[in-house]
Amino acid sequence: MSENHDQRPQLDAERMALARARARENRRLIPLDLGLSAGYFVLWWLLVHEPLIRWLDTTLASFTPRLLVYVGLFGLGAVVVDLPLEAYRYRRAVHYGLSVQSWREWFVDVLKGLVVGAILGGILVLVLYYFLQHYPATWWLWMGLVYLLFTVILAQLAPVLIMPLFLKFTPYEEDELSARLRSLAGEAGTQVRGVFRTNLSSKTTAANAWLSGLGRTRRIVLGDTLLEHYTPDEIVSVFAHELGHHVHRDIWHSIVLATLVNLAGFAVAGVLMRWAVGRYGFAGPGDLRAFPWLVVSLALFAFLTSPLLNAYSRGREWAADRYAYRHGPGARAFADALTRLTNQNLADPEPPRWQVFLFYSHPPALERIQSANQFAVSQSRTR
Repeated sequence: MSENHDQRPQLDAERMALARARARENRRLIPLDLGLSAGYFVLWWLLVHEPLIRWLDTTLASFTPRLLVYVGLFGLGAVVVDLPLEAYRYRRAVHYGLSVQSWREWFVDVLKGLVVGAILGGILVLVLYYFLQHYPATWWLWMGLVYLLFTVILAQLAPVLIMPLFLKFTPYEEDELSARLRSLAGEAGTQVRGVFRTNLSSKTTAANAWLSGLGRTRRIVLGDTLLEHYTPDEIVSVFAHELGHHVHRDIWHSIVLATLVNLAGFAVAGVLMRWAVGRYGFAGPGDLRAFPWLVVSLALFAFLTSPLLNAYSRGREWAADRYAYRHGPGARAFADALTRLTNQNLADPEPPRWQVFLFYSHPPALERIQSANQFAVSQSRTR
C-alpha cells in the first residue's frame, strides 16, 4: 500500500527547480488568458451580438429557444477561444510529468466537462432569465437564493453523479488504515458513507485525498497516487486536514459567504442593468440585447472580489492545518506529507505575494511546511 520511508522527506532541489520553472510559465499565461477573455467579449459585443439577435428574432418565434441558442453560441465561442491555451497547459503538464493522459483521453475529459457545464449552465440561464423577465426589480435577490440552493444540491450530488464521470471510485478494502480514518472521522462526529479509492494515476502523477459530499453522500476519497507513496501516518494526517474543514463547518461557511458575495454581485448587476435599460432603451433587464451588460458586471465583480474569497479560504486552510497538527498523528507527519506533496505535485514553494493575494486559495507550500515543523518542535517539548 505505502512505501517505507526511513528518513524524513526534504524538498528536492531538482524538483523545486522544475516547480519554479513551471510556475514562471504559468504566470506568463495570466495576462494572455485575461486578454483572450476580454478580447473575445469585446469582439462578440461589437461584431456578433446585434447581428445574431436580429437573426434570432426573425428565425425563432419563442424567447426560450432564442435565449438558449444565443447563450450557447456565446459559451461555445468562449470555449473555442480558450481551447488552444488549455491544450498548451495540458502539453506542459505532460512535459513536466504531471499528466499521463493521451490527447484523446484529455479531449474526452474536456468534452465531458463541456456537456456537464452546458447542462448546469443551461438550467441556471433559464432560471436567471425567468426572474429577469418576471421580477425585474428583485431578480437579483431571487438569484441569490437560487445560487444557495443550487450550490447545496450540487455539493450533495457531485460525488455520486458528476465525479464518477471523470474518475473511478471503488470501496477501499478494510484494513488498519481505513479503520484509522473511520475512527478519526467518528471521533470528530462526522458521518461518512464509506472509504473509497480513486484512480488518479490514470490522469496524473499528482497525489491527493479528500472528504467530499454533504449528508448521506459524504465519503472519504483516497487517490491511488497518495496510497502508493505515503506512509500511513502521512495519509491519516492529510485526511485529518480535510476532516478539519468539516469539523469547522468550512463547507457550509464557504457556501454562505459565496452566496452573500454573489448576492452582492447580482445587486450591483441589477443597478447597472437598470441604468442600461434607461440609457439604451432595452425592453427590460431580461432583454437579450442587455446580455453584455449583465456579463461584464458579473465578471468584473467576480474578478474584484475573488481576492477576498481567496483570503478567507487561506485562513480556513490554516485552521484545518492546525486541526491536523492536534488531531492527526502529529504535526511532524503532516509536515512530511506536505513535503512529499510539494515534491510530487511540483508545487511552487514560494510564489510571489501578488500571485498569492490574487489567485491562491491555499497558503504557499513552504509556509505550511515551516509552520507544521515549528508546531512539531513545540509538540515534542510538551511530551
